[in-house]
Formats: sequence, structure tokens, C-alpha cells
Amino acid sequence: MHNRTKYFFPNLIILLAITVFLGGCTFFPTCSLDITSNPSGAQIFLNGNYTGEVTPALIENIFPGTYDILLTLDNPPMTGSETVVIDSGQTLNLAMELAPKVTYRALLIGIDKYKHHPLIFNLIAPPYDVFRVSQVLEHARFGENKTTFSVVNTLTGEEATYFNIMQGITSTFRDANNNDISYFYYSGHGLNEGGTVAISSYDATLEYGSFNGWITVDELAAKLASIPGTKVVILDSCHSGGFIGKDLSLREVMDKVRLQSINTSILDSFSAYDVIREKGNLASSGFRVIVSATSKQECFETSRPHPVDGNPYGYFTMALCEGCGYNSFRFPYPADQNQNQRIALSEMYQYIYQHPFLAHLDQDAQVYPQNSNLSFLEY
Repeated sequence: MHNRTKYFFPNLIILLAITVFLGGCTFFPTCSLDITSNPSGAQIFLNGNYTGEVTPALIENIFPGTYDILLTLDNPPMTGSETVVIDSGQTLNLAMELAPKVTYRALLIGIDKYKHHPLIFNLIAPPYDVFRVSQVLEHARFGENKTTFSVVNTLTGEEATYFNIMQGITSTFRDANNNDISYFYYSGHGLNEGGTVAISSYDATLEYGSFNGWITVDELAAKLASIPGTKVVILDSCHSGGFIGKDLSLREVMDKVRLQSINTSILDSFSAYDVIREKGNLASSGFRVIVSATSKQECFETSRPHPVDGNPYGYFTMALCEGCGYNSFRFPYPADQNQNQRIALSEMYQYIYQHPFLAHLDQDAQVYPQNSNLSFLEY
């Protein structure tokens, strides 16, 4: 009895192994993916891993399950993605259309200290505003591919000299092409002197008749216009409406046309009025612009602790970031009116304009163009 027990377990193990081997087809990959693309020659990624194959290709011996398929083409830059479920024993035929690849880049500038006029000029919020905007952009996910920003560069305080800002624009966006979207954000001082509108660098001077170190509308427009693709410009500074030729606030326009109430349909229709349609150098094709004030208005910041991070903030940037989910980054973001995980520029403007933070201030956000459907942010 003792000897029989001794050899029973090894024999049982051998028997089980033979059974598994003979019936083992269900334990091995039995699925295939037959992938074609238009155009062909795209690299194939499964669940983030490069397969070593390019389209058209038959990928065999994969396990049943769910796969995120990403195709990328380098020349011209195009991409496509799809999520599929493959059953055991199935060969799935997949024909994918590629779309131009969009790369997102951003340069964020916030200047709280000023070299030549520290007692008069110093601010408190801009570096914190830059941090908040960077957090918003880092949480962005565009399109089916959930594309993130490839570059988010920042210049704050003493770093933000005139030279560094202009060089930063060049270096941040040097690889942009016509499909790409480039974000330029500025928080700091702005002026409107004799009809010349400008934003300040760290080393700007205020000598009479001189704009040394100031970046005028013409300069910024010329610099950004050299970048291929779409430029999204966000300015949180006094008189920033001058960059898009917005001299009057919506409230002043309402007075002029003697309307008594504001609603979304009225907000959306104001591009029809000549008084709001006057264009500056950034109000042209290739630009999408949202700014914190008209060309005649100042804009404001506060030392009051931000409810999330406890730091000072600019009212305009605070409203923008809150609309883009900064308080929690939970669905749905407040500015996403139709809750489609996509905030159009027009939605962003309407959210900021009607935000209670700005309601008690003589500070009216402006936008170009009216009713733009550009995806300001997706998540």
C-alpha cells in the first residue's frame, strides 16, 4: 500500500500533462489581425507596443481580447486609431483611414518681477497662473488617439526677458507644420500708449516714446505668423483686446444698440456689429485668440488664496482654468456646455465672460473669431 501511494502522484501528474497537451489549443494564441490602411506603410502599435510591422500586414498568433490599435505614418505625418475585440479563432479584417497627425505645443509666460520698475510694476499672480495653465494642458487629451501636448515650455519672472521670449517662440514651435496647433499664453503687464498696444518683458523700459523690451501687436503677430498651422493666443494683461482690435466691451455694445438683456444667442451674434468687428493684427486667419480685457480696460489679480492651491491668481486665468477642470479634473469640465469632452473656443469664451469672478469687475474678456468651433481643449 505504501509503494502504490508513492507512485500514484507522479503518474497522475503525467496523465494531466498529457491531457493538457492533447487539448491545449485553447491555451495558445489562435487569433489574427489583418490590417490595411489608407495610405499604406504605417507602423502598427498594439496596446502601445510596436509590433515591428507596417501596413498592410497580417499579425498572427495573438491572444483573444481587447486591443488598442495605433497606426503612425512619418511622411507625411498621419495617424489613426481604433479599439477592437477579437474572439478566439477569429481573423479580424481591419481597414483604417489615416488622418493628418496633429502635434500640440505650448509656450507659457508669466512675469511678476520687472527689472527697471520693481516698485511700480511687480505683480504676484503670473507664475502661479502659468503653473495652473500648465496643469490644464498636461491633462488635455485630443481626439481618438488621446493626443497630449508634446511640448509645454515656460518662462517666468527674470527668465522672461525680451530676447528669451522671442527665442522661446522660435525654439518651442520650430518643428510645427500646417497640421499642428501652437498655444501662446502670457500673463503680465500690458499697455496702450498712444494707440500702440504691447505686452511687457522682464527687462522692458518705460522711457517716454520708447517701447524697448515691449512686444507690440505688430511684433507678436509677425513672430507668430511665421509658425505654420493654427496659433491659439491667450493673453491675461491690461489692454489685451487691442491685439484683436476690440475697443468696446460687450456691455458698451449692448448700450449702443439699446438691448436690455444678454443671453447666449445674443453673445453669439455680435460679430455682425461693425463696432465689435474691427480687426487688429492677430484678428486674421491662422489665429484663434482669447484675451482678458478690451483695449481700454485694465485687468486684475488678487492675493486671496486660490481654493485649490492656496496661491494668488489672476481673475481671467482663474476662470479659464476652472472652466478646463482645474479644480478637480473630473468629468464634465464646467466650460463643456454639451458635455462631449470637448471645449470649443466659443464655449471657453462664454464661460469666462459670464464667470462670477469677473462679473463685479470692469474687465470683459474678448475673443476672435466669434463662434469658433476650434477645440480649445479636449479631455
